[in-house]
Amino acid sequence: MMQLTPIALSESVQLQALAKRTYIAAFKSKNKPGVIETYLETAFAKAQLETELQNKQSYWYFAKNNTQLLGYLKLNTHTAQTEFKEPEGLEIERIYMDMPYLRKGIGGKLLDFSISKAKELRKTYIWLGVWEHNPDAIRFYKKRGFTITGTHDYDMIAEIQTDYIMRLAL
Repeated sequence: MMQLTPIALSESVQLQALAKRTYIAAFKSKNKPGVIETYLETAFAKAQLETELQNKQSYWYFAKNNTQLLGYLKLNTHTAQTEFKEPEGLEIERIYMDMPYLRKGIGGKLLDFSISKAKELRKTYIWLGVWEHNPDAIRFYKKRGFTITGTHDYDMIAEIQTDYIMRLAL
């Protein structure tokens, strides 16, 4: 049985390990050598994660089965959003499952939770960025009612990539 628990600052090391592992699994094979490694050094540095964990406009959760980490989720509101920063929107910045738990329904549960959280916070829409070369994720979100509304540049530090902006009206 999956539970969602807020991630505490004291759990930053566990978050860092899970974040790196899931990001590598999701994107390393589709990127040039060095791109992911460079990105991980900055985006998932312990100090960076601890700063983000303390932002009161972001919500972080571990998906767990008892003590086993299955994945994690990061939601942003207001100025914590990576784009738009509109008070009526909620961004899903990160939604990742560990490899053994992919295609087990956990992503759908995390998405359902995100939508519930957005409604609880009285948001009128939820949005996210999906890499243009991630067809499985694009299909998943489209199946859940999201539509592509545009693109934006995603800074991978070693290169700029293109994400589709996907949005769901609530």
